[in-house]
Amino acid sequence: MKMKKKNSSSYLLALVFFILAFTFPTLLCASSSYATKDHLFPEFIKWHVYVVNSLSYNQSLFTHCKSSEDDLGVNNLSPGSNITWSFRTDFFHSTMFSCYVTKDGASLSFKAFWYDARLFDKCDWKNCIWVAKNDGVYLKNLSRRLDELVYIWNAGM
Repeated sequence: MKMKKKNSSSYLLALVFFILAFTFPTLLCASSSYATKDHLFPEFIKWHVYVVNSLSYNQSLFTHCKSSEDDLGVNNLSPGSNITWSFRTDFFHSTMFSCYVTKDGASLSFKAFWYDARLFDKCDWKNCIWVAKNDGVYLKNLSRRLDELVYIWNAGM
């Protein structure tokens, strides 16, 4: 009988360790301000990422966005249009999307989504909106209600 009790405790201890191994990194990344928003687990949020063409002079924006698992293909965005995609992050906090964008005479590559509490706050915990403008690519900081220049165009392609 003592043998069964020892095996049961080992299984219980392993289960507790397994749960803590997945929740501890999330708890470390979340500050007290996030706790009040009930957003301790970004894995359960459905994220939406947008890339918007706000270039002037009727310029098109070519985009190619992808993650290690999903390739969203090449898109030609006319002025004022956008692409969007939705997903949930993985429990290992490794979800990342990157985009390569080009306009007349310039291009750049940028990270459109990665596991970062500051990014989550700027995206208001669900909508990351990237806006291509004449001088670079901006992230809409939804919590502060402003566009932040994050990436500057590289001349040439």
